[in-house]
Amino acid sequence: MKSHLSEESQKVLILLKLDSQHLFDRIKNRMNEYLRTFEVKRTRVHFKDIFRNRYNEIHVDDLKECSSEVIVALDKYYSRVDDMSWYLNHTEDLPNLVRDNLHVGMRDLEKSLSILNLHIDANLRIDDEGE
Repeated sequence: MKSHLSEESQKVLILLKLDSQHLFDRIKNRMNEYLRTFEVKRTRVHFKDIFRNRYNEIHVDDLKECSSEVIVALDKYYSRVDDMSWYLNHTEDLPNLVRDNLHVGMRDLEKSLSILNLHIDANLRIDDEGE
């Protein structure tokens, strides 16, 4: 059985799949802590650690073997992450509204992650035709 992707492209997709899941988990699971720090200390420096990701380090050439669906799903997911990061780093909203907006954003992000994983899994499938 052989995949239709090169081994290098498969590794890039696996890294992005893991990165997107870890990023989602950090944003969701650490929300109470980073919002509490934001509310109490009125600092935003800790957001860079929460929103750190590998997608920004990927070159276009690394994705050339991926389907257009994967590329679009990656863009949508990481654009939503970027929107959340921008909001947190620039908002003047009161803490309760920030929390409410993040909960809405998390629902959208979870949907985007689900779609992204679906497309990545389809791109990584093993093709047993021809053997």
